[in-house]
Amino acid sequence: MSPRRLIRPAGWTAVAAASVLLVLACWSLIQSGRGADVDRARERDEVSKVAVRQLTILNSMDAKLLDISMARWLEASTGQLHDELERDQITARTKFGKAGTTAVATVHGLAITSLDTTRGDATFLASVRVRVTTGPDQDGSEQRKRYQVGMVRTAGGGWKIKSLTAIPAAGRPAP
Repeated sequence: MSPRRLIRPAGWTAVAAASVLLVLACWSLIQSGRGADVDRARERDEVSKVAVRQLTILNSMDAKLLDISMARWLEASTGQLHDELERDQITARTKFGKAGTTAVATVHGLAITSLDTTRGDATFLASVRVRVTTGPDQDGSEQRKRYQVGMVRTAGGGWKIKSLTAIPAAGRPAP
């Protein structure tokens, strides 16, 4: 009886090489989603979402819920902006309360102009529409605002607005 020989198909080497290449391609695809560019893009998306939410809060006011509206302003802000909002609460309560002013904001455009994920600092331009109603008859008007906005990553890891500068119609930030 003769010993059995293992018979390999002629294309076995090609199949093995293709399998190895397929495994390497899959591994490479998986790894490509983990790079620094992807992390930066995720951070940019997160900052954008937070910015829209916080800009909406800072441009909205409900005359019937002044304390809640103003508490939200303080939660959305930090640094000098937060200090100014806190200091001006009494004046704002009187102004908005007497007039019965309600403002509902919608962010219509946002463009990040700088993002430093290492320092936790971002700057962007924003376009906001605010529907303002005043008094018992609730006559309304629409205001369009443009801002240069500064954000900072807080000690807790979240982002907050640290500066809010109105951009006049001429296109340059006010001093």
